[in-house]
Amino acid sequence: MAFSETDRPLSLDHLQRLTDCFGIIQHANYAVADYRSGYTTDDNARALVVAARHHQLHGDELSRELAGRYLAFLLFAHKPDGRFHNFIGYDRKPLDGVGSEDCLGRALWALAWLVLAPPEGGLVGPAEHMFLRALPWVTRLKHPRGKAMSITALYRWLQGHPEEKAHARELAEPLAGHLVECYRQHSGPGWDWLLPEMTYANAKLPEALFRAYQITGQDEFLTVARRTMEFLCATTFAGDVLCLVGNHGWYSLDAEEPPRYDQQPIDAAALVEAAVAGFDATGEADYLRRACAALGWFFGRNEHGAWLYDSETGGCFDALTEAGMNENRGAESTVSLLLAQLSVSEARRRISDRVLSGRQASGAEEGGAPEAVMRAGDSRERDASG
Repeated sequence: MAFSETDRPLSLDHLQRLTDCFGIIQHANYAVADYRSGYTTDDNARALVVAARHHQLHGDELSRELAGRYLAFLLFAHKPDGRFHNFIGYDRKPLDGVGSEDCLGRALWALAWLVLAPPEGGLVGPAEHMFLRALPWVTRLKHPRGKAMSITALYRWLQGHPEEKAHARELAEPLAGHLVECYRQHSGPGWDWLLPEMTYANAKLPEALFRAYQITGQDEFLTVARRTMEFLCATTFAGDVLCLVGNHGWYSLDAEEPPRYDQQPIDAAALVEAAVAGFDATGEADYLRRACAALGWFFGRNEHGAWLYDSETGGCFDALTEAGMNENRGAESTVSLLLAQLSVSEARRRISDRVLSGRQASGAEEGGAPEAVMRAGDSRERDASG
């Protein structure tokens, strides 16, 4: 396979720069950590997933050390009732009574990833303990995104604990069922979506339904996942150029078109992860091609042809604005880029492993379709990098 900019191992330098002995700082002033912004469980959970997945791929010492630090932060943020504080000041004092439902879902997702791919065995016990104490709260969730994130957590938990199939299905079915009910309530002509508007991390909703289908085998979850993913892509892609729903007003059925700015890295990363989930659930090459195209948003495949990845620091700019880029490089944006890169790298590695296994089993050249998928991703990413 030809080498492209998005194939290169992305640096963890900026992740390390934003991380102190307690956790990852929420915001940055340009490339400098803004200590006044304090910490969030949201960011530390996402950073924990990056560290675990990076170590799984590369076995490096830095990601092992960072994983332990982010897990320790979650231990600090974990409340006696099983939930988590989200906002914590630089003085290490919680700034909220309890975190949001999104926060709970992200924490569960991060802990499930760590149990699935622990950089060292000593991290598994605390992660499992927190996961099991927080898990009962998923039955009380009210909001679609919190439910969606919890479904992705259950999917990763099941990967590490296949003996928990019945329990994972029991919890995932009503969560996904609520998302399908939202779709029935809000979808209609010209609006094939689950909610009355598109806001942030939109792709997390179809991603969750793809994962729910993998957990339960229920065809209805896959059907709604396909429809909503298709509508989201039709709304945000012009060919292979991604134009995300901007946060200036969001997008609803009564709007003539989505707002174009500001476009944020979390949305591009969510689209990458949802497309990879679609590929995992269906085996259809178009989903992986779409994931590669969405990853290209970070590397110039956007309206401005601008790189959101800062090769000097290893960070990611916080937003694509009408005037160009928001040049701050905070935790959410940098972690989003790393998650998107890791998701595509892992998917392509799985394909390579299957191709190699097929060749070894047959003693012949097999697996042409997966190789075609990888070549398609390479060419699109090369175009994005200029």
